[in-house]
Amino acid sequence: MTVAYARFRETPGSYLKKLVLKEQNLQAAELIASHYNLHLLTSRILAARGFLPGQELTNFLSPSLKNGMLIPSDLKNLQNAASLIGKTVHKQGSIAICCDFDVDGLSGGAQLKNLFSLLGIQSEVFVPDRFTDGYGLNASFVKEAARKGHTLLIAVDYGTHNSAELKLARELGLKTVVLDHHHVGETHCPADVFINPQQDGCGFADGILCASGLCWYLVCAVIRFLKRDDIDPKIFLDLACLGTICDMVPMRGLNRVIATRGLELLAISERPGIVALKKVAGIAKKVTASDVGFGLGPRINAAGRMKHGSLVIELLTTEDSKLAEKIANELNACNAQRQEREKKVKQEAVKQIERMKSIPAGIVAWDKNFHTGVVGIVAQRLAELFYRPSVVIGSDSKGIFRGSVRGIPGFNVVEALSSVSQHLITFGGHEGAGGFSIEESKIESFTADYIAVCKERFKKIDSQPIAFADTEAEAADLTLDVIKEISRLSPFGVGNPNPTVMLRNVTVREVKTLAGAHVKATLTDGKKSISSVLWGQSEHPALNEGCKIDVIIKPTINVFNGYQSVQGVIQAAREVIGQ
Repeated sequence: MTVAYARFRETPGSYLKKLVLKEQNLQAAELIASHYNLHLLTSRILAARGFLPGQELTNFLSPSLKNGMLIPSDLKNLQNAASLIGKTVHKQGSIAICCDFDVDGLSGGAQLKNLFSLLGIQSEVFVPDRFTDGYGLNASFVKEAARKGHTLLIAVDYGTHNSAELKLARELGLKTVVLDHHHVGETHCPADVFINPQQDGCGFADGILCASGLCWYLVCAVIRFLKRDDIDPKIFLDLACLGTICDMVPMRGLNRVIATRGLELLAISERPGIVALKKVAGIAKKVTASDVGFGLGPRINAAGRMKHGSLVIELLTTEDSKLAEKIANELNACNAQRQEREKKVKQEAVKQIERMKSIPAGIVAWDKNFHTGVVGIVAQRLAELFYRPSVVIGSDSKGIFRGSVRGIPGFNVVEALSSVSQHLITFGGHEGAGGFSIEESKIESFTADYIAVCKERFKKIDSQPIAFADTEAEAADLTLDVIKEISRLSPFGVGNPNPTVMLRNVTVREVKTLAGAHVKATLTDGKKSISSVLWGQSEHPALNEGCKIDVIIKPTINVFNGYQSVQGVIQAAREVIGQ
C-alpha cells in the first residue's frame, strides 16, 4: 500500500472500488450462444454489452474492411481534400506535413509521407518540439514551409484552433488541409479544407476516429482520386493501427476494423522501422493491442517527451534497416529515461498531496522542476490513484509553465479548462485529457478555481470508482478453452474493455506479495481454485487468508515455461460480511 493510500484510506480511490454487475440479458445470451456457437459465458458478456444476434455482432466478431468500412463521402470535406492534394500531385507541387508529437500525429504524418514517396512527390514533415514550440501548428513552421517552396500544408492531429497560423499560411500563398479530431466548439477553422468529425454536419464514425484513422481515409481517397490502382491502401493500416490504439479511441465499429487489420499487418510487417521497434520491445510473431499500447506506443511517445518526435517520422519512413535499428535503440533508451523521470515526478507529486489535510475535488501538483515531457503521464497516474481529475504542471526551457489534465468518467476535461480559461495562456484537449500553458503567477488562482469547478461537477458524477463485471461465473467456467474463446472479442480498449467476471463468495486460500508491489492470491469456491494477481498494490483489506470475498477479475491465460494456466487479474474485491 502506498503512503498516500494509508493517509487517505477513507477517501475513494482505486484502492476501494465499488463492485457492480452489469444488467444481464440471459435471453439474448442464449440466442447469441446458439446463433454463433459460443460458450454461454462468452455470450453473456456480449449480451451485457448490448449485443443481439445480427449484422452488428457478426461484424464485431469478424471485423473486416468489406463489412466495416464506412462510406468515404460521409466524411465531410474528404473529397475536397483528395482533390486539392491530387491537383498538387499533378502539378508536381511540394507538400509540408505538420503533425503532432504523439503516436497519433506521428503515425498519421508517416502515412502521408510514405504515400507521397510512392507518388514521387516531394514532401517534408514538421514536428513541433514539445519544450520550445508547445502543442499545435507553429507559425515558424508555416513561414519555413513557404520559404522552402512548399505549396500545400497539411496539419495532422491539430489545426482546429490554429486560426492565426492558418491565416498566415494563406497570406504566404500556401493552401491548407487540416485533419483533426479534437473539440471544435465555436471555432471557425480557416483552412482551405477542414476535416474533423466533430464539426457541424459531419459526425463521421460517431465522431470517434483519431487523426491517424482520418489520415488513412485520406490516403484511400487520394489513391482513388489519382486512380493509382498499383498502390494498395491496406499497406498503411499498420501505421493507422498505432494511432488508433494509442490514442484510446473507442474500440468499436470502424476503429475496431482498423485496429484488427492493422495488428495483423504489424505481425508480418517488413517495414524496417516496425521490425526494429518490435525487436527492442521484445514483441515477436502475433501482435496484440496490449503490445501496441504498452510496448510500441510508449517508445514512440518517448521521442517527443525526451528528445524530438522527428525521430519517429524517420523511423517509420526509412527503407534502411540499419538506420531503423539505430533509431529504435535510441527510442528504447528515451523510454527508459522517460520512466525514470516519470517515477521522480510522481513521487514528488504524491508527496505534495500527502501534505494536504484531505484530498480536494480536483488535484493540482506543480513544480518548476517537473519535466514537461512526463506531466501528462503523471496526471493520469494521479487520477487513477486518487480518483480525482488531476493536473500536473511543470516548466519548459523558456520558463513557461505547461500543464496536463486527466479526468475520470463523467468529467469533461476541456469543459473544465474552458471554465477557468481566464487564468490560462492557451488550452485545448477533449473529454478525457487536456493541456494548457500558464504563467507562474496565475497558478495559485487557477488552482483555487479549478478545484471549485471540480467540486461543483462532482455533484453530478459518482465520486467513487466502479469496477464493472460483464457477468457472473463459477470458477469451473473459467477453462483455457473458454478464455481463448473470449479473446475473440479483442482487440480490447476504450469502448471494448477486457471482459470481466464476478466470482461470488470465494475464499482467499493463500496470499503472497510479489516484488513488494503486487499481491498474488489463490481463490477457491471449494470445487476449483484460481490463481489471481492484483497489480500495483502490495496489500488489500479483502485479500487476507481465510476471507470470504466477492471479486471481479479479468480472466487471462498465464504462460510460464511453455505451460498455460488460468489466471485472474483482480479488478476489485470486497469482503463478504457475515460469512
